[in-house]
Amino acid sequence: MQRSMCMSNQQSDIAREKEFNMSSRQAWIDINKELQAVCEKMIARLSPRVERDELTSWEHIVVGFFKKGTRTLRATNILIEDGLWEQAQILARVLFELRVNVDCFVIMAAEDDVGVCHRLIDSMMLEKIKQLEASNYAGLEMIPGVVTREDFKKKLKEIQSRYSSGEIAKLRKYGFTGLSIENRAKLAGHEDAYQIVYRNFSRNVHSTDYVEHLGGPSTFGEDFHGEYIDSRDIVTLYVAHFSAGGIAEFTNFALHCGMDTELDEIGRKQKMLREKD
Repeated sequence: MQRSMCMSNQQSDIAREKEFNMSSRQAWIDINKELQAVCEKMIARLSPRVERDELTSWEHIVVGFFKKGTRTLRATNILIEDGLWEQAQILARVLFELRVNVDCFVIMAAEDDVGVCHRLIDSMMLEKIKQLEASNYAGLEMIPGVVTREDFKKKLKEIQSRYSSGEIAKLRKYGFTGLSIENRAKLAGHEDAYQIVYRNFSRNVHSTDYVEHLGGPSTFGEDFHGEYIDSRDIVTLYVAHFSAGGIAEFTNFALHCGMDTELDEIGRKQKMLREKD
């Protein structure tokens, strides 16, 4: 019996190895699609609770973060499936910043959960008012009886009464944390990822990186070009996974979504991939 169990375990290990006996890039693509499916199932489980208004303000914000992360992961997967890798980097960057924001939100909520909720909602309203001011409130007249310029100005004064002028400036510029993305990454413990990944991906966001389009293997050499493309793509896939997966794990834990087994299995697979790479 003991020998039978050992053979069974060995066969299981061999099966797991075969499971990832493929290119690392394709394996990461597959695991991110699997993560997307689990996240969408979590949203389906959360939706009735949201509709019945069973969640606290803090939990509603977590759901908002999670929905944005899930949809951005889905969009990243769609771009990758269509071969649009540079464009996928842009969304992986969005996911990374979202992960940083979620981690900062959790850290700040541990000290003052009510206060950080107010800061987040106020900062979003300040951003909306800033957009309206830039366009001189154009378009509001198209929705009569809903909200007016005076309503927004009144809201602005209300928000300004809660903070110093210096804090208002930080909230307008950086959002609820009042910190730059670099300092947010430091607070959340992701400084290395910020320096190595976020800065690099930002060049595609701002259309200042054209290296992928300047030439192919004949320009850079067959071996270098192939290795560069593979490593670039795997980094994009991992950043998307690390970011969306971390948000999913926290949401599952904080809101008791009951997806522990599925997320643990995805965690096992990504650990195998990282060890292989």
